[in-house]
Amino acid sequence: MAEIRIPLSRPISAHGKDYTHLVLREPTYDDYVACGGEPYSIGQSEDGNVFTIEKPEVIWAYAATCIVSPDTLLLDGQDWRVAREVRKAILGFFQAPAAGSAPSETSPTTSSSS
Repeated sequence: MAEIRIPLSRPISAHGKDYTHLVLREPTYDDYVACGGEPYSIGQSEDGNVFTIEKPEVIWAYAATCIVSPDTLLLDGQDWRVAREVRKAILGFFQAPAAGSAPSETSPTTSSSS
């Protein structure tokens, strides 16, 4: 499972450990179900332009669930750029193609009764 390391704006010392990075793991199936699915919706304007609308409540549910270290309670003193990088990383999990995924080469079959 993929992990992403995000530099902290300030080191954190807690419980005898020093942290210089936040570690974010890839969401699992259970996380997907529990956190609310996709962290964005896709829409289309009347003139055909496709756009995305982020779902902040879903993004931060994933953050609370998938940050491995340090404990999320220790992140309060970090600067806003850390939160932005967490947001971008979570969105990236859902925008990157899954390993080994490729478009299906099968076509639907139909049966006809004669």
